[in-house]
Amino acid sequence: MKPEVYRNYNEFSALVVNTLLDMVRRTKGSVVTFNPKKVAVLAGIDTHPVVLTLVKDVIERLREKGLVTVFGRSKHGIKYAVHKESPLWSLAKEGFSVSPSNPFDFDNLLLKVRVRGRFKSQATY
Repeated sequence: MKPEVYRNYNEFSALVVNTLLDMVRRTKGSVVTFNPKKVAVLAGIDTHPVVLTLVKDVIERLREKGLVTVFGRSKHGIKYAVHKESPLWSLAKEGFSVSPSNPFDFDNLLLKVRVRGRFKSQATY
């Protein structure tokens, strides 16, 4: 991973979201579970604690918007999930990806979900 990506939070966020979208695209089941370290490894990002905190921040922002849910907690940290009913799942299966060159905005991602008519407000999984 190039160190330049750490200087731009928008590019870093886009990389994390694109990795999540790719994980959903590749799955054959109806749920994808992950933790920040798994996302970092798949994205080719360093797994230093400070970097994992940034990955967790991006995932938490997605969770706050209802795109990712908490699957479980343990002494090893939080495990997250993207369910088939999640709007993020629909975007991934349609081939959507976030462009790192454009400023990344979670609200724009939600707008794309709403425009496609697949947003279920705060559904419980």
